Amino acid sequence: MLTGQIKLDHLLKSTSRAFYLSLRILPADVRTPVSLAYLLARAADTITDTPNISSSVKIKSINTLKHALNIDEIDVNLSDFTKNNIKHDLSNLDNQLINEIPSILRCIHSLNAEHYIQVKHVVLTLIEGMEMDLNYFGKRLKTSRLASLKNDDELDTYIYLVAGCVGSFWTQITLATESSIYKIDLDLMSALGVEFGKALQMTNILRDFPSDIDLGKCYIPDEQLNKLNLTANDLLNHHKEDEIRQLLTNQIHKTLDLYESAQQYFLSIPSNKLRLRLAVLWPLILGLGTLNSLAMNNNWPKSKSVTKVSRLWVYKMMLKSLFIVSSDFLIKSWFRQLRASITYQLNA
Repeated sequence: MLTGQIKLDHLLKSTSRAFYLSLRILPADVRTPVSLAYLLARAADTITDTPNISSSVKIKSINTLKHALNIDEIDVNLSDFTKNNIKHDLSNLDNQLINEIPSILRCIHSLNAEHYIQVKHVVLTLIEGMEMDLNYFGKRLKTSRLASLKNDDELDTYIYLVAGCVGSFWTQITLATESSIYKIDLDLMSALGVEFGKALQMTNILRDFPSDIDLGKCYIPDEQLNKLNLTANDLLNHHKEDEIRQLLTNQIHKTLDLYESAQQYFLSIPSNKLRLRLAVLWPLILGLGTLNSLAMNNNWPKSKSVTKVSRLWVYKMMLKSLFIVSSDFLIKSWFRQLRASITYQLNA
């Protein structure tokens, strides 16, 4: 990253988890703006996810950050947030991330004009998604009530704001930096990138379905529940298990359709651009692997632990990818195998 930003490099490695794999493999000139956008968005997300602080304080705090971006300001006053964090619910790492917001903004301001505009736009869009989340699900529900999105359009808007926009941003940064792929249709790639981001977010929603229900929120809209004659009470009390399983199965199939666009996105990257291909391939395969783990887990809809692939699985996936990343034929075969496994598990 930028000279003298060793602390931010450490924060990036500590907070980005799986995404750090893709960041590390990116060419340096691409990695810097993407990493800075991630750090600032992660700081905003930390604010929205902090427990025991009212939604109004959270919204005011991220609006302060949004205002700083809009007026190109570096100094951000988050005193309302810090003084309300009286129970010290943030980890040392999260506190450090919040404290480093001015440094992150300073680094963003030092980017070239094009990258600065792109980073600013994507972070503002992500914050809009965080605001939507707070407005729908910010109030902690203490009764049997369940908050949910109303229809598929609301879900589509949400997953665009919190993830789909990143696919477009990633494409713009990559195409602006890698002159050898200028011949690719930028509009098409951006559209595919949006679908790719949506696929990853839907995977997260499905993975976190049980824990989100326990928190009183459901991202799968009422429109889909009604088709199966499901109610909020059914989800909260695990009634109608077959219908709930069918609800989640339907969402996995829709998510697999989004991964078709992700596959097309990957295959559109020239085979000699190994770093860019790996950075895209790893989250794609990890997402499909997660869906496969969910489909295999019969207890997933009411599981108290997060269903995910093992660390060993990730290491094996990364090792395999190094040998076949340049082969469209072998990558397509890998995709087919994962999709077939998911479909088989769902029908078992």
